[in-house]
Amino acid sequence: MTYNELKRRALESCFARANNMQKKAIFKVRGAVLIIAGAGSGKTTVLVNRIANMTRFGNAFHDDEERNISPDEERFLAEFPNMEKSSENIAKLAEIIAVNPVNPWNILAITFTNKAAGELRERLSAMLGEDAEKINASTFHSACVKILRREIEKLGFRAGFTIYDDDDSKRLLREIMKNRGIDEKRIAPKVFRNNISRLKDRMISAEEYAKTAAESGEFVEQKTAEIYADYQKSLASANAVDFDDIIYLTVKLFENFPDVLSHYRNLYKYIMVDEYQDT
Repeated sequence: MTYNELKRRALESCFARANNMQKKAIFKVRGAVLIIAGAGSGKTTVLVNRIANMTRFGNAFHDDEERNISPDEERFLAEFPNMEKSSENIAKLAEIIAVNPVNPWNILAITFTNKAAGELRERLSAMLGEDAEKINASTFHSACVKILRREIEKLGFRAGFTIYDDDDSKRLLREIMKNRGIDEKRIAPKVFRNNISRLKDRMISAEEYAKTAAESGEFVEQKTAEIYADYQKSLASANAVDFDDIIYLTVKLFENFPDVLSHYRNLYKYIMVDEYQDT
């Protein structure tokens, strides 16, 4: 067998539990990959194995260079499929065949819930050991909070900002409504809370929405614009952000500061999203 035949046979044995389509995703290092499969079919397992392949072997599977290896290395490759897949044997295999392995810190693996992120970290740790700690595996919001802790001063906040939870936000909205003489029995605070949340999801600022609301002439829209403006000013004066701001402000950073965007593009060269269908 040629070197490449031995190499690919050894690599496939590392991920022997995966089916052929799963292996296709695991060994794909360059370019985008979208995995579509039913619930419980192993999408997260594929993601974890893909990260393992990237960090250990890089693009070895698809690389066609025929390497000159020693007789001992050739024997090792030939025997590897039947060997125990111990960390020592896998490390030795990587020494022989790896092609541009990916640095763990260049990978951002994100999902939606804290529970899912915790399970992802556990599975990465079980497979990669200490290297898993260098991978940023987190929720969307946790990943964005890390960015904001470093960069938010560019947006006029101080680094030690507070994150308001839902109760904090409702309390602030009630205070603003009271100051503006808006009866909670006429318009519930959750109406404004939901409206502001939707606006932030659509990346519409209080200033932008004020123009739209003024043109519409709708009472609730005009009041939402007033409340939204007061709400954002109150957050800023308290050096606080709400849950929706976490992603909203991160996007603003990337849009308004090309140097920040460039930094994180260079840092996170590989972004993997679990439960992508929920985005």
